[in-house]
Amino acid sequence: MRATVIERSRNHLVLEVEGFDFSVLDSLQEVLNSMEEVEYAGTSVVHPLFPKLRFVLRVKEGRDVTEVLFEGIRRLKSTASEMVGILSQALSKTQTAKS
Repeated sequence: MRATVIERSRNHLVLEVEGFDFSVLDSLQEVLNSMEEVEYAGTSVVHPLFPKLRFVLRVKEGRDVTEVLFEGIRRLKSTASEMVGILSQALSKTQTAKS
């Protein structure tokens, strides 16, 4: 996995990423777009023949794009952890019921 900063300012960030599945960045994009301080978050395929994705994040004036990005990642991580707990609990109940 690799990420390259293509463009960066206080409230705008463009990354080119390799080795990430589109769905991972799409999930992050969904979390970020639900945040009040985000104007736009989007993921696109650079070219169908190259395994690179472009991730763009623009935040409202006065907000720091890096801080907002990492807050979005923390929220996504929290959601994933919650999902693991819920699914583990559900699966352990079915395991117990079959025993």
